[in-house]
Amino acid sequence: MKFTMQTEDLCAGVLSVIKALPARSTMSVLEGVLIEATNEGVHLVCSDLMFQKECTLPATVEEEGRCVLKGKFLADVLRKLPNEPLYAEQEGMILKIRSGRVRQRLQCIEFDEYPMMHAKGDAVDLSLRADQLRNMIDRTVFAVSQDDSRPVLTGTLIEANDTDLTFVATDSFQFALTNLKMDRPVAEKRTIVQGRVLSEISKMTEETEKDVTLSLTQTHLTVEVNDTKLTARLLDGNYIDYKRIIPKECKTRVLVNTQDLLTMTDRAQLIAKEGNNSVVMHFEGDTLTMNAESYVGRAEDTMEVSIVGDPIDIAFNPRYVINILKNITDETVYLEFNSPISPCVVRPVQGGGYLYLIVPMRVY
Repeated sequence: MKFTMQTEDLCAGVLSVIKALPARSTMSVLEGVLIEATNEGVHLVCSDLMFQKECTLPATVEEEGRCVLKGKFLADVLRKLPNEPLYAEQEGMILKIRSGRVRQRLQCIEFDEYPMMHAKGDAVDLSLRADQLRNMIDRTVFAVSQDDSRPVLTGTLIEANDTDLTFVATDSFQFALTNLKMDRPVAEKRTIVQGRVLSEISKMTEETEKDVTLSLTQTHLTVEVNDTKLTARLLDGNYIDYKRIIPKECKTRVLVNTQDLLTMTDRAQLIAKEGNNSVVMHFEGDTLTMNAESYVGRAEDTMEVSIVGDPIDIAFNPRYVINILKNITDETVYLEFNSPISPCVVRPVQGGGYLYLIVPMRVY
């Protein structure tokens, strides 16, 4: 294998694909990045067998070939090279690289065949504008669970039905739903995609203004943006019946300014996180009073709101409140309550583009 390309291009490509490296693996080949020189350029691949990312970079290839190098190590090496053309030549299990006055010899990883992932079967394609897809992901993916004991909750449910596309995520403490009316009918589909995969897709959409297509088979998701392709295995299992947990009515409805409530909660969090990590909200009259207390001190803050219904005291983990409010661009939102121990519903004043639930804390 022998090729020439810009050092910064190879560095950017490696930094992109190593997002798919496993945290730990018993297969040494999966710790590396596959570098393949072909007449189309230099092709890079990383995979953890659930999530694969690959890209093709422009290069002048004199001799085709392939090798695998430790992914994170290679990224560190490339970051420290001068920004000059890079010459690479493989000799057995050594990849020799030259950039400016720098010469290095890198040890390759032995492998028989790189375990590539391929989506098989008929696919349902969902095409959205890049900004629409990014917004749907960002408004929900923060709520996926980090607990692997319930695998389906580590992913986001994607539901397509006629002209409606819905994303749902929850970790049992916070719940996020966003909905989009599609311009044209879509095939019915219900599937679960890993949260880390969707986060990576969100970053990929920042690189284009064109439509992005999610191609969903029975087992895999595939997305292509520019010269980068992502393939991921879908999560198996049945997602929760989320429609059943959304309250149908409320006893108290509060109209609040989104940014003011976010700022207030962020201030209270500074004190709350040093104690039991809770903020207590008291809604009465036309006022919201927020209290937080810990060994470092106490905080009390107030803001004007519009309340319809009964007064209520309710406590929340401020992190969940902040997670939701920072993803809402509307100037005002409704908070809906039934009791101090039932979830708070956050919904838009107009339309139904999103809905959030926050499970309250019991404070004694």
